[in-house]
Amino acid sequence: MTPSDLLLTRYRAARGRYNQGMDAHIAALGTPGEIGIDDSSSAFVDTPHYQQAREAQAEMVALEERYFRTLPRLVMAPCPICGQPLYRTFDPMGVDGFWWRGDAQPDEATPCPHFCVLLGAVALGEHAPQLAFDVHPGPGAPFVMPRLLAQPGMTAVISEIPMVDGATAYPIAYFAPRRPPVQTLTAGWARTTFVYTTQLGEHGWRRAEVPTGAADDTTWDFELAPWIERGQLRWCEPGSDRTGLSDGPPSAFPYRDHPGTRLPQRLPATP
Repeated sequence: MTPSDLLLTRYRAARGRYNQGMDAHIAALGTPGEIGIDDSSSAFVDTPHYQQAREAQAEMVALEERYFRTLPRLVMAPCPICGQPLYRTFDPMGVDGFWWRGDAQPDEATPCPHFCVLLGAVALGEHAPQLAFDVHPGPGAPFVMPRLLAQPGMTAVISEIPMVDGATAYPIAYFAPRRPPVQTLTAGWARTTFVYTTQLGEHGWRRAEVPTGAADDTTWDFELAPWIERGQLRWCEPGSDRTGLSDGPPSAFPYRDHPGTRLPQRLPATP
């Protein structure tokens, strides 16, 4: 068992104690109309069960903070404009780590000015992870988002990351000579909500864009050869360190006709 596995095992145990404590606390109060969360509220009533829940919650927070402090930053792709490698946090151990949670917001290194957004896909293989939360890893095959590639000068770069649990991840990074307004972009890889602040300081959010399943839906495009031919899609060779772009001809593109599912994958939390 890896250190990450041990941390996640402790987190699941703490979550179990938290849920158990909260259920017992509410039952002991007889389900009042309002329950205060701390002693600043007149509706607050403490019980040994609530103390257990608070202790478990504090442990969960500490474990999550420790996880993100030790999370590696990997090269996802090189910028096709300036050549600078894009480093992002990533959990290559498996999709059960906190990085894959839909609301995760890890601290990131400053990218080159051309970087726009990182999307991705995961071919899960036969592995069935035990999850403490729902995970939305993307489809099972590499894709592009035509709406993003319609932005002036936008280019996507696909690479490959073999994961320790047997899955294969496909980062898909988008770059442009001039970064478009942030509100025209989309939620990053595995995130379920796109939260942004414009240059004018206006805050906004919307759900992540995923296909609806309709026959005419163009949210994602898995037919990648035309984008290669147009020069709007580049790639890193499988097995490389992802710091350099392939100079092979379009016919050498290694990610075409991938057999993975072309639908959004949702992995529910394990009961």
